[in-house]
Amino acid sequence: MSNNVKVAVIGGDLRQLVVAKLFAENGIETAVFGFDLYTGDFLPVTKCRTPADALWGASAVILPLPCSVDKESINAPLHDGKIMLDDLLNKVTDEQIVCGGMLSANRPNIHDYYEREELKILNAIPTAEGAIALALDELPITLHDAKAVVLGYGRIGKALAERLKGLGCVVTVVSKKESDLALCESSSHRAVQIRHLSDEVSKADVIFNTIPAMILNDPILGYIDKNTLIIDLAGRPGGVDFDAAKRRGIEVIWALSLPGKVAPVTAGRIIYKTVCNILKQEGVL
Repeated sequence: MSNNVKVAVIGGDLRQLVVAKLFAENGIETAVFGFDLYTGDFLPVTKCRTPADALWGASAVILPLPCSVDKESINAPLHDGKIMLDDLLNKVTDEQIVCGGMLSANRPNIHDYYEREELKILNAIPTAEGAIALALDELPITLHDAKAVVLGYGRIGKALAERLKGLGCVVTVVSKKESDLALCESSSHRAVQIRHLSDEVSKADVIFNTIPAMILNDPILGYIDKNTLIIDLAGRPGGVDFDAAKRRGIEVIWALSLPGKVAPVTAGRIIYKTVCNILKQEGVL
């Protein structure tokens, strides 16, 4: 990589520190801001006192995933204070490439790396493993011979179903797409049309939802046994009627941002690879 390039990493969690260290270890000058609560080693990364110091001379600016949780400040759990998103973006020049997760802005130099297909494919792996770890912690039975229902057969659904099968689960995949059901059958999973959802959830020991829609509503929850565990992997606003589940005494875990929680180093490496692809396309690297 070019030694004439500088990268600024602003805000985030351990994933962004992994990104910063990987850039620095590969010969890129790297400055960070928003990690004053982190007590670990920053070398070979430069820790800055202000966002402006980090931005000065930078070719690229890397923001967290998600970039913001309140649409106003940058997501910075390791920072004692707020970094206002608009203030930072106003300091960024048109020549600086900005890469953030779930970051939308009408400027050609701003890129949402969360929308990149390579990130979504690779992120499905720690998401699936994290979901299985949650199930192992919460269930009073083994996953071997457990009846596991996976709702949806996208990137995460595919990764999850395959790993559950490897653990000896009786895996049923529920989807409305006939092409997905055909793929399930080709992978030796039991495939069921979504119109039969109520029958399938009534027999499940654990349900993993990957569909980003209100799929487990109150009527459907009425078919689910109170001993059944639901792990919702869908992004906001989720795929479960959480209030109805609570009233019915059904345990639901809404497992958001699992890669960053269960495997921050791996998740950071995935973000790093994705950002590098963007910067190469933009001629920065």
